[in-house]
Amino acid sequence: MIGGMHPIFLVMAAIGVVTGLHALNDRLPIIMPALFFVSVIGIVARAAALRARKRGRPEGSIDYQELGRRDFMPYASWLKDNIRGHDAVIDRVCQKLQQGLALASPNQSLGSFLLVGPTGTGKTFLGELAAQALYPNSESVILRMNQYKDPDDVFTLLGPPPGYPGYEVGGALTRPMLDNPYRVVILDEFEKAHPNIGHCLYDILDTAKCREKSSGKTVSFGACAFFATCNAGVEALREIWKKTEDPSRRRDLAREALSREGFERALLARFDEILFLDHLRPMEVAEVACLQLAKHWRQYGIELTYASPHILVEAVRRNMNFPEYGVRQLANCIREMTTTSIESARSSGAKRVRLECDDGGRVTVTRLDER
Repeated sequence: MIGGMHPIFLVMAAIGVVTGLHALNDRLPIIMPALFFVSVIGIVARAAALRARKRGRPEGSIDYQELGRRDFMPYASWLKDNIRGHDAVIDRVCQKLQQGLALASPNQSLGSFLLVGPTGTGKTFLGELAAQALYPNSESVILRMNQYKDPDDVFTLLGPPPGYPGYEVGGALTRPMLDNPYRVVILDEFEKAHPNIGHCLYDILDTAKCREKSSGKTVSFGACAFFATCNAGVEALREIWKKTEDPSRRRDLAREALSREGFERALLARFDEILFLDHLRPMEVAEVACLQLAKHWRQYGIELTYASPHILVEAVRRNMNFPEYGVRQLANCIREMTTTSIESARSSGAKRVRLECDDGGRVTVTRLDER
């Protein structure tokens, strides 16, 4: 059985087609040569497609002309609305990505950024939002570098060689890029990775290409942007950023400082930008609290139109109990303060609310959709 049909019926159908073509060729002699010519073209095209599939996604699958027509700069204001206290960093990222898009080619990525700063300053969040702006229909590749501490973890990244366990799955970095080259790669806590991980990134950051070890396919990163986050060298970079405002000077001094933290100079030189994100000021923390408060309520289908300043001040005060974590604990503080209010609002069917504080410091909810 072939496709649910007995082979004898396929043979009879083929005989019928050939007989019909010969009869048609008697009337129009050009039919058979034309069909032969079309068949040859189809065979050649099919062979080329199979060869390209075997080698991996071809460079032609990335439309570099389309990338060159994109305008990323309008997203700068959106990024600044969602990430507080780092406007200068956002400007540098947007300018570099815009330049990368304008000069997009198979031999270079759109941009590579090493974001250095204390915990909870928005480094990973910046990469995630940049990914949403750049490719809203593609998931970013987020790799937690604390899971790549062993020399053999290079095989996890690029895929084990054929015959080794897991080779059919491919690499954690390479296989998603083969499926869809329009992605942003985030290397979180980059300083925790084994040096061999950095070595395998040399060619990727240099030429925007690598070969997946499992399949032997060539992976293209020509439409990719890289964000690596780092918590090492914070004090040194803080002093550098105080000393000079010149971007080139900052980058050179940052490379020297980070090389003393264990990074290889050759790897640091391959990043287009080394940027520093320091702790936020209290007013900026309050702005982040306002954004997270609205986001938290939105998760439950409720629009928050106003929050009393007393609520934001209390959230900032509680967050200051964990200075070493930046704003990472802010979401927990907000949940602790508003969980009871959300339960009350949901049980009443509220869709739009405002939050106030009573004399006892308790959060109260006022429904706006009743009016």
